[in-house]
Amino acid sequence: MKKNIYAIGLLLLLGYFGTFVGWWGLFVIALAVGFGLQLHGFQSFLSGFIGGVLFFGLYAYCLDFQNQSQLSTKMAALLKFDPFIPTLLIGGILGGLGMLCGKYCRDLILGEQKKNRYRGKYS
Repeated sequence: MKKNIYAIGLLLLLGYFGTFVGWWGLFVIALAVGFGLQLHGFQSFLSGFIGGVLFFGLYAYCLDFQNQSQLSTKMAALLKFDPFIPTLLIGGILGGLGMLCGKYCRDLILGEQKKNRYRGKYS
């Protein structure tokens, strides 16, 4: 649980540096975080998804606030739905798949990490 919070926090902090290369920069940042932290498959995807949703949501809100919601209101009138929801989904998918790819790259290079199983009091 602690590593999941670290992963979400790192995506929120380092995600801004990914915006300098484009919208796909979050994938590269999530790949590096997924490679650095030792998480299992679904935990890796879930923490990347949550971090990507939070980062893209916060970043889109800041950009929308700076231009007084001019672009988002025009897009909502044109598309007939709120463009904020697909933005969050794209961010979540980028973050989740980036973390998952980082985990699998780590497993490929360093070998798969075995999960210690709790076998009871006397084993």
